[in-house]
Amino acid sequence: MNIRPLKLVALVGMLTATAASSLLAAEAKPSFVSSGSFQVCSDPTFPPLEFFEKAGDREPSGFDADLIRALAKHWGVKPRFIVTEFTGLLPGLDAKRCDAVISGTLITPERIQKLNAVAYLSSATVVFGSGKGDLKLNSLEDLSGKVVAVQSGTRYVAIMEKLNEDLKAAGKTPAVLQTYPKGSDVAQQVLVGRAAAGLSQDTEVAYRELQNPGQFKTLYSFPEKDIFGAYMRPNPQDKQAVQDAVSALKADGTLKAIAEKWKLDPVNLETAAQ
Repeated sequence: MNIRPLKLVALVGMLTATAASSLLAAEAKPSFVSSGSFQVCSDPTFPPLEFFEKAGDREPSGFDADLIRALAKHWGVKPRFIVTEFTGLLPGLDAKRCDAVISGTLITPERIQKLNAVAYLSSATVVFGSGKGDLKLNSLEDLSGKVVAVQSGTRYVAIMEKLNEDLKAAGKTPAVLQTYPKGSDVAQQVLVGRAAAGLSQDTEVAYRELQNPGQFKTLYSFPEKDIFGAYMRPNPQDKQAVQDAVSALKADGTLKAIAEKWKLDPVNLETAAQ
């Protein structure tokens, strides 16, 4: 008896089932876009991830803004930006004022205890100063006694608080910590000399340097990689749908094109799934 036709039928059946399964996975959408829109809380003060390019702009520009539009297009819905100060981003998500937060928000153990996050871009924390300043850092301890500006609601506050604890324990003068609501405020304080240094991400400092060469300089770069995440309320299916969409946008080159548009190294798109 020739059983090859049966094997062929079985093989075709398996391939068809696999293709159908893949198609369903590709078409999966998160439950929060069922209304036909993708509502995202954003603090557009953090170039090149999100910012208003011109006065009067109604929607942000930047890497994150383009990612939001690409996700919405992938799911066949309309993007909607809900402008919120950074400290209100995750509380706004928790209160259901938006479907997700994609706004230069780092993935931290504390945040993912309450919310789901999908990694999409890596970065590094840096200490930066004015390009005209003479401050040099061989280590973070050289910030002893210096005025350092950071954005409130970020983990930079905790970094500086820990540094000050270490400085006190070593018998040194703590840094003077100043907090501001926006990343652009931090940059401005450093620029005008009210702060000797500020903390931010290498992405922002690189962009500001691109816009105004010599305005700022990196004084210290933390060795660890930070990961930006798209946050959403806990729901395994929604998280998987967002992860699949981000993976698809990487695979078809969309995210690479967006990264290059905003002068970010596409290598930073390679992140570990969260």
